[in-house]
Amino acid sequence: MSASEPQITVNRLFFTPVIEVRLPQADALVPALREVIMAQRARSPGVRRSNIHGWHSDIEMLNWGGEPAMTLARETLQLCGRFTSDLNGVQGQSRYEMGMEMWANVSPAGASNQMHAHPGSFWSASFYIDDGGDQTEGAFVAQDPRFPMVRMVAPDLVFKDETGEQQLSQFRVHPEPGKLVLFPSWMMHAVRPHNGPRERISIAMNILALPAPPPEQG
Repeated sequence: MSASEPQITVNRLFFTPVIEVRLPQADALVPALREVIMAQRARSPGVRRSNIHGWHSDIEMLNWGGEPAMTLARETLQLCGRFTSDLNGVQGQSRYEMGMEMWANVSPAGASNQMHAHPGSFWSASFYIDDGGDQTEGAFVAQDPRFPMVRMVAPDLVFKDETGEQQLSQFRVHPEPGKLVLFPSWMMHAVRPHNGPRERISIAMNILALPAPPPEQG
């Protein structure tokens, strides 16, 4: 750097994790979870939440999903714990336990999920069973949480980092069977329609921060 060039520091503030994971058990979990989801779909008409068309189960999949659902829950909770810290924990122990709600989505071509968040949770997650046969459309879309950004006078302007990379207002994750995506529950997100020949199948989870019971007195 020459003496005439300014000395620049770019501070990256307010870390927002969106984590993509390929679970080691994915090859076995995917067909097992597909089986229990399709069986529940045959028994239940489902509910209407953020889904536009398609089937959305109740949030009690841990009760009807059997061991495959429990395995996915254990792996997801372990990962969430790895990326969570209690600032006021005592001797490295968190004052919170993680609970979970789990449900399934089955979406034919053209179905989607409108932009929404999951209040009341800390982490949320998606696990993909089938991409519907469309590897270009149907992405999970995470929206920049800084709401005023979309109301600015010049919405086509975006920031660049020190390398020149543009900082876009949306981040997209394409579904892949066996992929787990973790993200903060407060993050607005949506699922775009796909045009594949099959139904897109996914599992969604809310991870709750619950006060841990006091330690037993010895």
